Amino acid sequence: MKSRNLDQKKITIKGRCKIIETSNSDKCVIKEKEKDLRSLHDYLKTRQFHNFPEIISEDEDNYIFDYIKSVKVPINQKASDMANLLALLHNKTAYFKPITADYIKEIYENIESNIIDTELYYNELFERIKGEVIMSPSNYLLIRNSSKLIANFEFLKRELNKWFKMMTDKTKERVVYCHNNLGIDHCLSNTEDYFISWEKYTIDSPVLDLIKLFKNDYNKYDFSNFFDIYNQRFPLSEEEKKLFFLLISIPSKITFVNYEYDNTVRVNELLVYIYKTEKLIRPYYSP
Repeated sequence: MKSRNLDQKKITIKGRCKIIETSNSDKCVIKEKEKDLRSLHDYLKTRQFHNFPEIISEDEDNYIFDYIKSVKVPINQKASDMANLLALLHNKTAYFKPITADYIKEIYENIESNIIDTELYYNELFERIKGEVIMSPSNYLLIRNSSKLIANFEFLKRELNKWFKMMTDKTKERVVYCHNNLGIDHCLSNTEDYFISWEKYTIDSPVLDLIKLFKNDYNKYDFSNFFDIYNQRFPLSEEEKKLFFLLISIPSKITFVNYEYDNTVRVNELLVYIYKTEKLIRPYYSP
């Protein structure tokens, strides 16, 4: 390491990082290099965003980060704090880039292909289940709620066409620095709030961070409150909002296994996800 001699007293493995405690009770975090985080930090500091662990040393393969002790906060309060922090990141790094009609069409076709492929998967699954003499609990649960999925695919196709019409004359798109790996576990609370695990950061629509966060955290806290706070601090345009609602409403494909208990859990998780998504977006579609 370049600037710190680690007198290691204790090493704790947590996910993909090592937490090192030294003989004088200092702590630091070692993570393998995946991207140039120094350049990212330098840029964010120029934008007056400092809410990330400082790099205190490095070698060819690893970064050593300052250790941030997280204070336990009620989860909905922490989600509110995270909404403010994400809005701050997006506000500080937002700019517009030119786009073309071909770029918009490519996005449309990719989403359309995803919707059609997922719809076909579930339609074939429903037909197979209907032919069963005795249904398994997971299949029975799924077929009982098949009308909800069918209606959801009709909603998706309508909304995609509406989004495409909204984007027809657009010549620019708002982009931000996206963390691109967000979950509430990647937000630490201390005297300030911090985002950790920036290895997947990218420059993209702010919708990207919201999609990743919702899919990771939809069942952990009141996401509607999170989204309200975020949208107050960093208002999404109508086309950004519609794209976000559209993309989170595409259900994932259930991967069935040999254990019926696990299959029933997975079907239930799918239905919970659909319910939570409807709960989030319904107020924005109400008269």
